[in-house]
Amino acid sequence: MDTIRADPRGRQWTCVTEEGERAMGDGVLVLGREQVAACLADRHQEIVTAVRSAYEAHAAGTATVPFSVFLTDPSRPRDRIVGMPAYLRADERAGMKWISSFPGNVDAGKDRASSVIAVNSLADGRVTSLMEGSEVNFARTGASAALAARTLHTEERLSTLGVIGCGPINLAIVRNLLAEYGGECRVLLFDVVEDRARLFATRVRAFAPGSDVGTAGSTDEVLGAAPLVSIATNVREPHIASLTGCPDGATILHMSVRDIAPGELERRDNVVDDPDHICRVGTSLHRIEQRHGNRDFIRCTLGDVLLGRSAPRRDRDEVLVYSQFGLAMLDIAVAAHVQETAEKAGIGTRVPDFHGG
Repeated sequence: MDTIRADPRGRQWTCVTEEGERAMGDGVLVLGREQVAACLADRHQEIVTAVRSAYEAHAAGTATVPFSVFLTDPSRPRDRIVGMPAYLRADERAGMKWISSFPGNVDAGKDRASSVIAVNSLADGRVTSLMEGSEVNFARTGASAALAARTLHTEERLSTLGVIGCGPINLAIVRNLLAEYGGECRVLLFDVVEDRARLFATRVRAFAPGSDVGTAGSTDEVLGAAPLVSIATNVREPHIASLTGCPDGATILHMSVRDIAPGELERRDNVVDDPDHICRVGTSLHRIEQRHGNRDFIRCTLGDVLLGRSAPRRDRDEVLVYSQFGLAMLDIAVAAHVQETAEKAGIGTRVPDFHGG
């Protein structure tokens, strides 16, 4: 007898034979975007827990995150394809995220980024799953931002959340921050493209109807009004010259890592995900290191704070900037969670002869 497997939304994904049922542990599980999204839906706390464990493993030295490999064409400097490997020893998981970023896609009505994630077993090294990576990327980025805010920010409940850059990354961050803090707040948005900000506002109102969502006329307006601000843009050069207008004790989630002027950033309380990764490829922090020849301006990592080795803030009333390069270990941790969820629910397509004999 055949069994029809369905995702939680009721869509039928694949037909599994009795023989296939017995062989579910073999081969490679392949998951498309909607299937990955189904495995991530309504699992905020589980994903935050997976992300936190990855950061703690990294800080404890039980995760390996080599430098990303950037594939670029000098004639197309805005476009890049990046290979990001990672190894989580405690979870016996390893894998690779292969992601492209072509900003011109946005003008053509396509997503800027496209990615795939391969998860390997450490028992025999074989690939156990291949999945579309954008949903994993949104989930891990949103969860990591929520974790950083909850760990570093001073407010118990959000008052005003500022958003600079109204793309899918910040949408995932807003969704996760509101889920993390368990309530509604004022959300103030800015994007250089006004229509994009208005569409973003509509989407936020759809999943947070009780929140007061509005648009601002400038980045300075957002920074001056919001104690917690998330910056996620695709700029290549710094465009925020000053943070002096921020409220006392403000926390800036500097997710796109090239937005804040180096001279302004080095004056702040700087926490990062990983100093070696963040001080590369022309980030604002890389420029500070090049200028001074050291990383003394970085106080600690988020993992250090999570393990209790560093205080959440240098001074409660000071502006803190958390800069996140985005470590592939987070993608692998969340992708492994997706794989386990899919296997339990029977979601996806199993390719039993992927590896041959």
